[in-house]
Amino acid sequence: MLLGCAISKLETSKPEMAWVRTDGRRIVDDPALLQQGKTDIAFCQANLDTGAVDERAQQCMVQRGYALVRKDQAEDARARYAAKAQRGANPAPAGR
Repeated sequence: MLLGCAISKLETSKPEMAWVRTDGRRIVDDPALLQQGKTDIAFCQANLDTGAVDERAQQCMVQRGYALVRKDQAEDARARYAAKAQRGANPAPAGR
């Protein structure tokens, strides 16, 4: 009986989430970005450690350049944003 309860809880639990910068920069590599991230999270009241964040908090973070992604996919998402930012900085020559 207890096993069934545990399985049900696991199946209904939401994945852990993380904030990723949409410019693709890695927050942990830069103390200034880490501090800015902490400030933005506090300002937007978007601390994921305290539970789910509401729509207002998510929009606030989006306006500051963050995306909410599954924690297990955060590095892949960051890499995609970094590649997109790089393409934007170095557009393909005309005719290609």
